[in-house]
Amino acid sequence: MFNLNPAMLGFLGGAVAIGFPLLFNLLKEIAFDRKKMTVERNYIGVQLVFILDKFVSECAEVSWDRGFDETYQEPDSPECLSPRVEPPIFDMSTVRGEYKYLEPALIYKLQSIDIELLKIKQELQEMTSDPNFGPEFMDRYILLRRERYADLGLHVDQLSEDIRGKLKIDSDHGWKPKDSLLKSKKHILRIKSKSAFNKKLKKAERMMHSKQQPF
Repeated sequence: MFNLNPAMLGFLGGAVAIGFPLLFNLLKEIAFDRKKMTVERNYIGVQLVFILDKFVSECAEVSWDRGFDETYQEPDSPECLSPRVEPPIFDMSTVRGEYKYLEPALIYKLQSIDIELLKIKQELQEMTSDPNFGPEFMDRYILLRRERYADLGLHVDQLSEDIRGKLKIDSDHGWKPKDSLLKSKKHILRIKSKSAFNKKLKKAERMMHSKQQPF
């Protein structure tokens, strides 16, 4: 059909004889790399789930830190309040495996946890460094601190859930720090609602008092 001479046919036959094993080995290496990538991702993912859950539980502890020893009665004055629970530290140094096999989006989300911690720290520092801030506002500081760590904990919990979903891990060991965070958020909301109501009540009382003043 192609009018190939015997020499060309011999050359093509040799090329096929050499090329086929090379192609086979290449495909074999690609399949091996894909399998290794899957195994490595799963291996790292399981470790990350435990680290993330631990971090979420530490966020929950801070979200319930009301600034006093709850074995005693709550202080009447905000000046007596102070943080009692240390903020969480996100540490992946114990995770073994090659991060290059993880999805870039997941690596970004993991690295952003440290950024969120820095943002919370900066916001709290800005609050206390304000010239108008004083010990009488410690209740507001404590509430803001609780709220920010509760929000971060819920954010990281969702990341843990996403990894569980990809790895098809259903077990939570009967322990869900997310539940504690949600309860804390409700408690914070009640405090904020009560505070807003009291402000409106005091404002209404001042207006009523001013109307009653004789001209």
